[in-house]
Order: sequence, then structure tokens, then C-alpha cells
Amino acid sequence: MEDSGDGSILRIAICDDDNADRERVRGLVDEYLKEKTVPAKVRVFDHPDDLIEECARFLPHIYVLDIVMPMLSGIQAARELKWNQPEAEIIFATSESSYALESFDVNPVNYILKPIDREKLFSTLDLALSRVDLGTGRTVTVKVKGGFRTLRCEEILYIEYRNHVVTYHMLSGETVSPPTLRIGFGEYMENNHDDRAFVRCHESIAVNIGAVDKLTKTEITLRNNEVLPVSKSRYQEVLDAYMDYRF
Repeated sequence: MEDSGDGSILRIAICDDDNADRERVRGLVDEYLKEKTVPAKVRVFDHPDDLIEECARFLPHIYVLDIVMPMLSGIQAARELKWNQPEAEIIFATSESSYALESFDVNPVNYILKPIDREKLFSTLDLALSRVDLGTGRTVTVKVKGGFRTLRCEEILYIEYRNHVVTYHMLSGETVSPPTLRIGFGEYMENNHDDRAFVRCHESIAVNIGAVDKLTKTEITLRNNEVLPVSKSRYQEVLDAYMDYRF
């Protein structure tokens, strides 16, 4: 069941290199979503490299991963995915029981042995869905020329202030700018982003802490490989927020 929409739409990714197993999981997930009347976007992958590359933008809430795959195991893929998305829910589906202990370090919702049992997967999806936040707290509505625009916060990389204009830099590469401000950048951030999701790393830049891939005392590398400066006076605040988010 695929649907277009905003951040309130559930997003699920399935990855399995075996075609028959992959189609079975996709069929059961579709059946579950239809039975529960849950609108969702579902994407299916046959290789973990494609999964990791695409999901850096798709940002699924729930992953259903085979463990034994070529080049990169499902557990290794999950570790990389969880680095960028600590809140993502992981479900492992595998024919091998020997990986159960190793899988614990990514805190999976469940570890299901193949052939996948319908009721087992459904109950696991129930648990995963109960942990997913689909509320509107992850969106921000900004005024733009001709009206308003609602942005998913997880798709905002950083917010920049220059010449009294605020610009939202999106994961897609798009930029969104509200009209010229009559207030300062600090006041704008307090009025529109009063949680710890965005932290000012520089006087004119507020970074989405969830988009940070690497942090040093002088710069931030984002998950799209863009580099932002970190001012000396703001490094500790950024570090604290980064450590809170990661751990």
C-alpha cells in the first residue's frame, strides 16, 4: 500500500537478496498495512548497498532485513543505518539462527526465522509501529512566497541566516526561504525550533543534529558530505547535543 503525503506517512524498507523471500515479505507487509488500514510508503531492495544509499533520503521508520546477503550482512547494514537513524526500528528475517546474539547490538524489534510466519511478522510489525512517532512534531510550517510550506524536520540538513533571510537546506538539495526577517536569527530559532533537534553551530547556521555524520572541533560533516563550520564558542553545545542524540 503506497501513498504520497507528508511526515505522518509510515515508511518501510525491505531488503533481501532472495527473490522468493523478498516477494513473500513484501506481500505480507502489504497485507498487514491493508488489514490495519495504515497508509504507508514501502520500498524493496535486493542489495544492501542500494538500501543504504536510497534510505539516506527515504528515511524509513521500519526496516525488514535479511541477514545473509552478499558483500554486506543485514547486521552490518543495520549498524550503518542506525548511525544515521538511531530511532529506526529493525526487524531481522533470516534462515540462520546463529546470528541472533550478534544482532542484539542494533536493538532489533525481533529476529524472525524463515520461512516467515504471517502471525509472527504481524505481531512484530505491531510492536515496531507502536514505537514509531508519526506525529506532526517532526514538521515545521514556514511562510513562503504565495503561501505556506510544511517541511519534514528530518529532511532539513541545516538552516542558514544571511542578509536577514533564513534558508532551509533540504536533503534533496532544494532550498526553501521564508520572506525577509524583521527579527534576529536567534529569536527566529526560538520561535520556530525550540527543541534540541536544531543546534546553532555558528552565529548564522543551525544544524539538524540528526543529519550530522561527523563532528570535530572546527567542522561538521553532514550525511550528504557537505561540510559546515563550528565556531569555538558553540562547539561544546553542539557536542552535548550530538552525544545525547547518538547515545
